[in-house]
Amino acid sequence: MGSQQHMWLEKDLASVNRTITPWVVVEMHRPLYNPDFFDWLGPMVSEGLQIEIEYLLYTYQVDLVLSGHYHSYFRSCGGLYDYQCSNGGPTFITVGTGGSPLDDDQISLIPNQYTEFYDKTNWGVGKVSVFNSTALHWEFIAVGGNITDDVWLTRDH
Repeated sequence: MGSQQHMWLEKDLASVNRTITPWVVVEMHRPLYNPDFFDWLGPMVSEGLQIEIEYLLYTYQVDLVLSGHYHSYFRSCGGLYDYQCSNGGPTFITVGTGGSPLDDDQISLIPNQYTEFYDKTNWGVGKVSVFNSTALHWEFIAVGGNITDDVWLTRDH
């Protein structure tokens, strides 16, 4: 808190005119939430990000947070804030499946209630389709074209 980057993020989120920009999507490299227990540093970085910026995502009603870093696919429950689903926060999605080797099957998962979908067997990409100011559709498209996960996000503006 108080860094130039933190101040920039807060100012940027505060300046969004939801009449002109009804959907706010934040993209970042490291995820705030992820079920992989890849190494001891991963959860520590995620928790640090939660302490530093999660309240900003909540305060400014960010709808979707996209990240990478982990070589797997993850989608949280809707409204995730402070480890609680349906709590006014965004949906968090990690898409780290662009071509590097996927995470090892031996990697254990952190027990949690916030994982809606997890896949470390398919390479793929994400696709966002904004239909209007109240409906956004997310799809994870595996190599070969199969849609292995999708979710509709809705807002009442």
